[in-house]
Formats: sequence, structure tokens, C-alpha cells
Amino acid sequence: MSETKFCSVLTQNSSEPLAGTAPSADHFVFISWPKRFWKYEALESGGGFPQGLKKWLKNQNIINGKISIRLVSQAGLEHETVEIFIYPGQWYYSKIQPGSIKEVLEAHFQSEKYNSISAEKLRQEQIFICTHGRHDKCCAKFGQKLADKMRQQVLKHNLAVEVWDSSHLGGHRFAATMIDFPGGSSYGHLTADEIPKFIASRKQGDIYGSAYRGSVFLSGLEQVAEALLQHFCHSRQWSCQFNLRHVEQLTEDKFKCVAEFNHADNSGRSQNHRTDELIFSFGQKNFESPAGCDAPDELQNRKCWVIESHRYNL
Repeated sequence: MSETKFCSVLTQNSSEPLAGTAPSADHFVFISWPKRFWKYEALESGGGFPQGLKKWLKNQNIINGKISIRLVSQAGLEHETVEIFIYPGQWYYSKIQPGSIKEVLEAHFQSEKYNSISAEKLRQEQIFICTHGRHDKCCAKFGQKLADKMRQQVLKHNLAVEVWDSSHLGGHRFAATMIDFPGGSSYGHLTADEIPKFIASRKQGDIYGSAYRGSVFLSGLEQVAEALLQHFCHSRQWSCQFNLRHVEQLTEDKFKCVAEFNHADNSGRSQNHRTDELIFSFGQKNFESPAGCDAPDELQNRKCWVIESHRYNL
């Protein structure tokens, strides 16, 4: 398959924005399961994975807010028991029987103990990279290369981070896709060559702006605004933090926000820090990109938010 036929490459060529495309949910659940058993629909996987979890999830979303469940895998992973990771609380269940997954999750979201098994707090941070080739070829081609290189770099830099292969994270046209927890920063079009820059940014507690899709714990216009402002800062090489003070939708295809930027001084002297307040206006622009690698020539028209203007709030 020619690389120009991969949906991720075609999407990059279309310049469709990444900002505001992150998956979002109230809770993210990751369950370990060997990738050799994954199917197109991850929650219908084989090898003894319990069936009916997708239907159960639909009912739980009504009770507990949106729950996103993904499968994760590493080399040599077995399936006699599973591990379960839950965010944003950074909870961890180990050595769970596959047939007990639903009961453990139900007990967790009801704040109960399950057969005297209580959740532990995760001590390591985690990066999940979509390598779900049965869902889309881009995830196998670009995601696996990123996951393998990320593991090498994490070891090289002696980081307390676990790297997992993940089932579909949403938006395979942005492959390679990745979520960095516990912060919940979602990335797309991240290449293996960019990993050193990503790690350097991460060590400083910063977002890697050029590949940022948004926070998975934000949704709607708030996610769009936060992500676009991260790109705005990155493009200007601003070393700063910002706070969204106000997000207001004006029309169906217009909204604005006010953001307070706290600029850092490279000298580290707090008295030299400055604060600026800016007003941003956003509008929608049309882009054409494919839905996936199964139909790369069938382009879809997408309306994406872009920054139309900004000014200082004097």
C-alpha cells in the first residue's frame, strides 16, 4: 500500500487541525488483554474476553457519566488475569479474573470493595499509543513504530513511565495517536523522530504543542479553545501558562474566549514575570480528509475550528 494512500498522510496533507479532536470522557478505563486477540471492536475481542461489556457500558454511562474503555497490551502479556487502570483517579486493580471485570468496575463506580479487593494508587505515569491495526492500517503502521521507539526512549531517559499499546483511541486519521496520563493530554501525528522533543517538553511539565489534540477531560468548545491556545503558544515559542477565563459561543460557527497568560522569565526571577490578558475569536473552516484507510479516496467535508483573530484586553 502506497504511503500516500494512508488516511493519516492524506489528513496531514489537507492541513486539518488537530486542536479539539481529542476523545473525551468522565472516566477512562484501560484493561490489559493480549493484542493477538483484539478484534475490530475491541470489547468484542476473543481469547476468553468477557462478552457483553459494550452493552453494560452503555447503561453505566447513564449512571456514572461517560466511561471510555480501551484494551492495552505489552510484549509477553498473558490473559489468565487482567490489570485495570482507571483515570482520572489513577486507580489500579491487579490480578482480576476476566469473568469478574464487570463486577469489579461496577463496584468501583459504586465506591465499594469487590471481594475484599480494593484499588491501589498507580505509582507510575502511563502513555497509551494506539496500535490497533485491525481497526485501521494507520494505527499499525505509524502507531507501532511510535510505541516501540517511545519504550526505547523512556528506558534511555530512565523515566518512571509505562508505555502500552492501546486499542482504538479515536481519530485514526491522526495516527499515530496517543494519550499521556495522568494529565490526559491527547496527541496526534506524532512521529518517532519527535520523541526526544516530546520528552524534553514533558520533563518540564509542558504540553508538546505541535502534536496536541486536546485534554481528554475537557469537551466541546472548552477543549477546542484550550488546544488551539496551546498551538498558539507553541507557534510563538512562548514559555507560559494560561487560564481560560471565559468561553462564549456567539453563533453556530463563531465563539470567543478570554485567556490570561502568565509568561515565565528564563532567569527564574518571579518579579520579572508578566501577565497578559488576550481575547480570541474563533470561526469554522472547511477541510476535506478521509474517514479511514479502507476508503482513502472518499473524502469527507469537516468543519474545524480555527483562531480568526486575537487582541490584548487593555
